[in-house]
Amino acid sequence: MTTNIKNAWRNIRNHKLFSTLNIVGLAISFAVTILLLSFVQKETSFDKFHTNWEHIYRVNTQFDAEYNSSKWSRLPNAVAPAMMAEVPGVKNAARLVKRDFGAIASIRVGEESFSENSIYLSDSSLFSIFDFHFVEGNAAQIFEHPNSVVISTSTRDKFFHGESAVDRLITVNNRDTMRISGVFEDMPENSFLDCNVVYNIMDSWMGKDVYWSNSSYETYCLLDPKANPMEVEAKTDALLDKYMTQNRFLTQLFLQPLKDIHLHSSELNESYSSRSGSYSSIKLATILAIITLVIACINYMNLATARSSKNARDVGVAKVLGASSAQVAKRFYTEAALVTLIAIVIGYVLAILASPYFEHITQSQWGYQELINPTLIGITCMLWIAITLLAGSYPAFYMTRIRPLILMNQSALKNTFANGMRRVLVVAQFSASIILLSSIIVIAQQMNYISNKDLGYEPSGVLAISINSLSSRTQLQALTDEISKLAGTQDMVAAQSLMGDRESGKNVYKNVTDEKGLDISTNSVNGPIVNTFELNLLAGNDLPANLSETDTTCYVLINETVAKYLGYKNPEDAVGKPIITEMRRNNSVISGVLRDFHYTSLKQSVGGYVYYRMNRPNESQMHLFTRFQTADIGNYVASVEEVFKKNVPEGAFVYEFTDDHVAKMYKEETRTANITGLFSALAILISCLGLFGLATSTAEQRIKEIGIRKVLGSSVSGVVMLLSKDFVKLVCLSIVIATPIAWWAMNSWLADFTYRVALMWWVFAVSGCIAIIIALLTVSGQALRAALANPVESLRNE
Repeated sequence: MTTNIKNAWRNIRNHKLFSTLNIVGLAISFAVTILLLSFVQKETSFDKFHTNWEHIYRVNTQFDAEYNSSKWSRLPNAVAPAMMAEVPGVKNAARLVKRDFGAIASIRVGEESFSENSIYLSDSSLFSIFDFHFVEGNAAQIFEHPNSVVISTSTRDKFFHGESAVDRLITVNNRDTMRISGVFEDMPENSFLDCNVVYNIMDSWMGKDVYWSNSSYETYCLLDPKANPMEVEAKTDALLDKYMTQNRFLTQLFLQPLKDIHLHSSELNESYSSRSGSYSSIKLATILAIITLVIACINYMNLATARSSKNARDVGVAKVLGASSAQVAKRFYTEAALVTLIAIVIGYVLAILASPYFEHITQSQWGYQELINPTLIGITCMLWIAITLLAGSYPAFYMTRIRPLILMNQSALKNTFANGMRRVLVVAQFSASIILLSSIIVIAQQMNYISNKDLGYEPSGVLAISINSLSSRTQLQALTDEISKLAGTQDMVAAQSLMGDRESGKNVYKNVTDEKGLDISTNSVNGPIVNTFELNLLAGNDLPANLSETDTTCYVLINETVAKYLGYKNPEDAVGKPIITEMRRNNSVISGVLRDFHYTSLKQSVGGYVYYRMNRPNESQMHLFTRFQTADIGNYVASVEEVFKKNVPEGAFVYEFTDDHVAKMYKEETRTANITGLFSALAILISCLGLFGLATSTAEQRIKEIGIRKVLGSSVSGVVMLLSKDFVKLVCLSIVIATPIAWWAMNSWLADFTYRVALMWWVFAVSGCIAIIIALLTVSGQALRAALANPVESLRNE
C-alpha cells in the first residue's frame, strides 16, 4: 500500500497539468456537492425534532370548482373541536391563526415600541402537540388567566433586554394589553412554526365563535399511535357532510403528515408560515450535485485514459515482471483515492468560504456550521469511496485488460476501445452542459417576463406603512395631511391589505336567487385608490374621497372578472348599477370597473377583486399607501418616519415597498434561478477543464502527424481545424441528445405558471451554439499551440 501511495504521488507530480485539472475539477464539484447536500439535508430535516412528529398531521381542505378546486391549509375554526369530539384516534387538536391574519403589529413595552409579524392565536393544546421548551413559566398553566401571552426567548431579549419577562405587560397596537405568562425557547430554524408571540385563542371571538362559514384557521392534530391515519382522514372528511349542508364550498378535508408540510405545500394556498420550502428545489439541488460529480468523474476517467500511453510502458514492465491484474488495478485506484482526497479537502475549504454567498443565493439562513455536522461529513466520506471506485474503475479496467506487449507499443494504443469510450464520455458531459445552458436561458426568460409583465397596476414607487397602532381617524387624518405635504408625495390612500396579501374572501351575487355567488377578494379603503396604484379604470369613477356620516351605501370598484360574472358585456353598462355583496347586501353600488390586474402570483389566474368604501366597514385599514416620486428614496423614507413618530409616538414605524412584496411572491423561483445559474456555470467550467485536458493530450499524441503535415505544406488553420473538428462533431451529437431532454424538463417547470413564456426553438439553438463556441475556445488554444510548434522539433522528439 505504501508503495502504491508513493507511486501515485510521483505520478501526480510528474503529470502536473493533468493532475491539476483533475484536482481543480473534482474540488469544484465537491464544493458544489457539499453545499447542495447541506442544503438538501437542512430542508429535509424540518420538524423531525418533535417527539411525536410521526403522529402529527395538518388538516387541509379543497374547495369546489367555483373556487378553482384550489387546496388550502386554512379551515373553518369548527373543524378542530369537531375532530376532538367526534373522530376516534385524535388525541389532541389545535387551531392556529395569525393575529390580523398576518399584519405587522406594533408592540409597546414601557416607553419603547417594537414591530412584530409573528403573532399567533392558538389553543393551549398546541404546546402539547408540538415540543415547546419553556424557560420561564409552566407550560401546563400558561393560559390559566385571561389575556395571557407567551413569547420566545429572542422576543424576550428584544423587549426586555434579557431580563425575566413573566408577569410583565405588553400592549399590542395600542389596544390589547397582555400579561406574559411564559417564555419558550426559539423554535429551531428547521421548524415550520415561526411564532414569536402566542395568544390564547379562547380570549378572542376567533376561538369562542365556532363556525363553518369561513376558512382562516390552520388545524393540527396529534393521532394515537395505534390509529389508522386513513380512517381518521375519512371520518374527518365526513364532518363536512354533517355540518356543511348548505352553501358548501369545501369538497374535502385531508391529512398532511408534519414531515411533508415544509416541502410539499407549494400547491396549497394561504399558509401562515414564512418558512416555506419546495420539493422541486430539493430535486434540483440533488440533480445538480449528481451532474457536477459525474462530470468531474468523467473528466478524471478521460484524462487518465488520455495519458494511458505515457503510463503504458510502466504498466507493461510491471506486468512482464509478474504483477497481477489486481496489483495494477490497485495502482490506479490508489491514485484516484489520493487525487479525490486532496480534492475533497480543497472542496471543503471552498465550500466554507462560499457559504455566505450560498446563503444569499438560496435566500435561507446559513453558516459554515451546516457544513461540519457529522452526517454531512459521513456522506462526504462515502462519496470519497464512491468517487474513487467510479473514477478509478475505467482506467484500472482498461489498463489491466491490455496485454503487456501491446502496452509496450504506444502506436497500438492509439485506436483502442479507450478512444471510443472517451468520445462517449465527452458527449455525456456536453449533453448535460447543454441541458443546463437551455435551463438557464428559459428560467431567465420566465423571470424577466415576470419582472416586466404589465400587472395591470404599478407596484414600484409605493410605500406601505403599517397603521395598526393608530388609535383614531383623527390621528390617521393628521398623519395623512403631513405626509402629503412632503416633497415627493404624489398620492395616498389607507387600505386593508397589500395586493394578494390579507384581503378578505367574500362573495358577490348575480341576483337574490343566486345562492352560490362568485368568490372574490375584497379590500377596504378610505378613499380613491386608482391613482395611488395606477390602476386602469375602464369605466365609471374612482371611489369617493369623502362620505357623510349618514351615508349607508357601500361603493365598490370591481374588476373585469366580476363584471363578466354579473353579465355586463361592456364595462360602461355596470357603472351605477346595484350589486349584491356581503359587505352591504342591499345597498351596494358599482362606482367603476377596473381592468383585470394580477394581485397574486402569475402562477394563478386572475380572480374576482373588489375595492370598496363604506362607513364603519368590518375590516380595518391596516396600511397607508403613499405613491412617491423622488431620486432620494432613503431621505424620503426618513422624512415619513419623522412625521409618523411625531403623530404616533406610541407606535412602531413599520414599512414595506410594494414592489418588494411582489418580488416575495417569486421567492422560490428566484432561488431556483440563482441555484441553476451559478452551479450550471460551475458544471460547464468543469467540463471545459476536462475538454482542455483532452485537447492537450490529443495534440501530444498527434505531434508527429502534425509535424509531417506541416512539412508537407499544411497551414496553421488547417492543423487547428484538424484537431478541433472531432470535438465539434461530438458537441453536435450532444446537441441532438440534449435538446429533447431540455425541452421536456423546461416545459414541466413552466407548467406551474398560468402566465409563462413560450418555449422557442432558438433557445436550444443558442444553447448548442454556446456549447460549440465553448468547445472551440477550449480546444483551439491547444490546437494553435501544436500548430505553431516547430515541426523539426516534434519529428526529432518522435
